[in-house]
Amino acid sequence: MAAALLAGAPSALGQSVGKDARVNLRVENRALTEIVDYIRQQTGANLVVLPGDYSPVSLELADVPWRDALQVAAEAAGGVVEERTGGILAIERPVRVQFEFAGADITEVINTIATLSGANIVTAPEVKGTLSLRLNNVPWRDALDVTVKTLGFTVIEDRRGILRVVDPVTLQAQMVTKSYQLRYIRPSSRFRPNIKSEFLLQAQLQQQGGGAGGGQDITKRFNVLEALKKALSPGGELDFIESQNVIIVRDTDQVHEQIRAVIDRLDIEPAQVFCDVKFVSTLNADLRDIGVDYGDAGPRVGISGGQVPTTLPFGLGGGDWEDIIAVSQQGHSAPLSDPSLAIGSVVAPSTIFGSLNFTGVAATLKMLQRDTTSEVIQAPKLIALDGAEATIFVGETIRYAEARSEQGQAGGLQLSLSEAQNSPVDVGFQLLVVPHVIAGTNQLTLQVIPKETSLSGTGQSALAPQGFDVFTVGASGLEGSIALPRTRSSTILTSMLLESGQTAVIGGLTTDTDTQTDSRVPWLSEIPILGEAFKYEKTERQRRNLLVFITPTIVHSASDTERILQNEFLRRRSRLADEVDQLIAPETRAALEAREAEKKKKKDD
Repeated sequence: MAAALLAGAPSALGQSVGKDARVNLRVENRALTEIVDYIRQQTGANLVVLPGDYSPVSLELADVPWRDALQVAAEAAGGVVEERTGGILAIERPVRVQFEFAGADITEVINTIATLSGANIVTAPEVKGTLSLRLNNVPWRDALDVTVKTLGFTVIEDRRGILRVVDPVTLQAQMVTKSYQLRYIRPSSRFRPNIKSEFLLQAQLQQQGGGAGGGQDITKRFNVLEALKKALSPGGELDFIESQNVIIVRDTDQVHEQIRAVIDRLDIEPAQVFCDVKFVSTLNADLRDIGVDYGDAGPRVGISGGQVPTTLPFGLGGGDWEDIIAVSQQGHSAPLSDPSLAIGSVVAPSTIFGSLNFTGVAATLKMLQRDTTSEVIQAPKLIALDGAEATIFVGETIRYAEARSEQGQAGGLQLSLSEAQNSPVDVGFQLLVVPHVIAGTNQLTLQVIPKETSLSGTGQSALAPQGFDVFTVGASGLEGSIALPRTRSSTILTSMLLESGQTAVIGGLTTDTDTQTDSRVPWLSEIPILGEAFKYEKTERQRRNLLVFITPTIVHSASDTERILQNEFLRRRSRLADEVDQLIAPETRAALEAREAEKKKKKDD
């Protein structure tokens, strides 16, 4: 978001976006100091306006980097922007020169510039040569730089603003040592978070004495040193003190200026990105179960054969011991006795016929329609540095075993159990984000990889808990059972361009599963009307949806962090108030409001 300064409105409009701010300037006859104050407010940069007779500024700029806007405004007021040590930008109105030389000695041109500008300039003895030039209304420092560079010399600024014009070759004998304290940039850590993800190349743990932990060159982990070494002159030296995060350079003043400019550009406070993510996974199951279910075997009819009793090899009724088996001695009815006869008299029919029965027919009339909806919501929140990957995992780790069949010494098979090679399995939600803030804008690119993994096995026993399946292993009488997990995962990998605070929706992964079961009794199911009693239909549909809502917000300062936390607190408090209102009955709420109004009235009276 670009901030704006409008004519007649000295205050800034829009959100401050730090040192990468882009601004809108529409001003008419405004003082340069007002514009500089506005840009300082937006960026936090160290800006100084030196005394001078500056002209009023009238210009119109739309969505430009603040540094370019400052340069244009300074030039419109007759000034220039000079970068001083410590990152200070000074706006001054320099003396402008106008002269013409033809075949003049360079020392004469330098002395003329020094006289017109009042600057302290020292010319080295080796600076010799002639040149011709014509300059009209040019800042004196630009005129000096162009003059000395034309003959291959350079200008070095020493303490107290004294300028020296020297031959670059002679600077090799005038090397100085300076140290540079780095604040934000530093070598990459020897250790990395060990969170498993097939989408992220993880740094391997290094053993002591090798790799990143010991013998590896520091430039491999800190490529800034390699870039700075390329700026050194022949014979220049650069060392890095890792414990203090300090660079020590021994080289010419000209090289030191270049290194300081590079460090000032690189060693800046990185932006952070606050990611508010909501991961929604829904499962909708529709079940239609209707008809008469006779089971997998269909209708069953049972029939038994006749029973023919015989006295062989015994003779009943002779008072022998076999009568005791057939007749109860207590007078009760035995299986073949007639209660109207005396004890010992037995009536045994010649034939007992078999019976035709339908007790084996099993049928269940089912008429069921069920709609089941489940929703899983994960709401992780994390802050990541600009350009650095961040990942979070919420879930559990489940270990499982694998079975091995080995031949024993006696020739038989032996079963052994050990932890499986792919164990453990992580079940839950993992989010990997890599943000990149676009410099000078309020936009960012975001690489997002959300992944949700759950168990999908059908186990419902002590051997196979929910989410596991049972498998039979072994052979030759040495069979056994083992439970292994079955997993279902949903993954999205995408890159997007967003404004800070904009919510993006990714997902839309929908999986439909349709299952239909039809069972019919042959011939009977074809009878009109009556045949419906011999039909069974079952239809089941499952729809699984995956949606991810992500809102990245660029964080430039502690005030931005406080604002985000405050908004989150207000949102949670509002949600809690809504839940309380739903729990309280309307009449109870009205009574409470009346009581509070009465207390307030008494207090006012």
